[in-house]
Amino acid sequence: MSTRRVSVMAYAARDVDPMSWFTGPYVPLVLAALIAIYGGVFTAAAWTEGGSPWLQVLGVALAVGACVLVQVLTLLRRRLDWQLGAVAAVMGGAGLLVSSIGYAPASMPVELWWAPFGSALALASLAPYLSPRRLLGWGVLSLLTVIPASFLIVDERVPEWGSVSVFLLIATPTIVATVSSAAFAASVVSRTLPIVDNRSREVVSEALAPAPEDEEAERVTLARFTARAAPFLREIAETGTVTEGDRFLAGELARHLRDDLVSRSDLAWLGLRADDTRVVIADPDRRVRSLRTAQRTAIRDLVRAVLDDPGTDATTLFMALRAQPDGSTAVAITLDTELPEGRRVRHIAPYYFNLRGAMDDVRLRRDGVSFRVPPAETP
Repeated sequence: MSTRRVSVMAYAARDVDPMSWFTGPYVPLVLAALIAIYGGVFTAAAWTEGGSPWLQVLGVALAVGACVLVQVLTLLRRRLDWQLGAVAAVMGGAGLLVSSIGYAPASMPVELWWAPFGSALALASLAPYLSPRRLLGWGVLSLLTVIPASFLIVDERVPEWGSVSVFLLIATPTIVATVSSAAFAASVVSRTLPIVDNRSREVVSEALAPAPEDEEAERVTLARFTARAAPFLREIAETGTVTEGDRFLAGELARHLRDDLVSRSDLAWLGLRADDTRVVIADPDRRVRSLRTAQRTAIRDLVRAVLDDPGTDATTLFMALRAQPDGSTAVAITLDTELPEGRRVRHIAPYYFNLRGAMDDVRLRRDGVSFRVPPAETP
C-alpha cells in the first residue's frame, strides 16, 4: 500500500495519461486566456480610478507570460520539470508583486482584486505536467515568499479589512490552486496506474511465448534459404573450380538471401511474419540492432496494441529509425486511425506509459508517436 502511495505522488498526469484532452495539450493557454480576460477587464474598468494602471497591465502580462512560457517549455523535446515550476512561481509571483505595488483600493475592492487569482492560475497551469509532490512544493514556496510580501504591501492600504482577512483574501486562491492541482494529478495517476500494471503484465506474458504460426513460418523461411544455397554449394564442391559465372551467381544469391534476411529481421523483433504487410519499417542504418531488450519490448507492445485496435488502418503503419549525432536513435511511428481520441487514450495509454520508461523525449501526436532511443551505456 505504501508503495502505491509513493508512486501516485511521484508521477505526473502526463506520464500516465498523455493523450487525454483534459490533461493537455493546451491547459496553460486556456488559463492564460482567463488571466488576460479577468485581469484586463478589471484593469480597464479601474483605469481612471487612481493607483498605477500601467503596473496592473505589467502584472497581467507577467502572469499571462508565465502560462504561455509553460506551454512553450512543454513542447520542447527535452523533458523539463523544475524549470516549469520555477517559471510559474517566479513569473506568476512577480505579477502579483507588481500588481500589489500599483494597487489602490479606489480602483478595485480587494475582494475583487485580480492579481491573487492570476498568480494562482499560473501555478494551476502546472497541474498536467508535474507530480503532486512537486505541485505541493511550488505552492508552499509561493505561500512562504510571494504571498507574505504581497500582504505586507497591500495590508495598510485597506484598513476597513482586518489583517487576517486581507491575508486570507490574498492567500486563498493560491491554497485552492495548489491543493486542487495536486489532487487532480494524484487522481489521474491513481486511476490509471492499475490499468497500466494489468495491461503491461498481460502483453509481456503473451509476447514471451512464440505463436505456433510464427514457428512454422520460421521453418518455411529456413527451408527456402537452404533450397537456394545448397544446390549451388554442392555444384562447387563437385567441380572443384569457381568460374566467373559462379562468382556472379554467388553474388546474386547472396544479395537475394541478404534481402530476405533483412526483410525477415525487420519484422521478427516485432513478433510479425516476414510477409506481414501491415507494418513498413525504414531502417537504413540498421539501428534496430542497438535496441536493448526492454526497448524492443516497449516498442513491440505499442505496435501490437495499434495493430489490435479495430479503429486503426494498420496498412498505413510506418516506422522510421534514424541515427542521431549523440549516438541515440530517433524513432517515428505514423498511422491512420478512425477512433475518437477518448477511446484511443484508453487503448494505447498503458503501452505509451511503458514506452516512457525505456525511451527519451516520447511525444504523441494525433497521427503518430515519436521518441529517442538513448545510446547504449558503456561499462
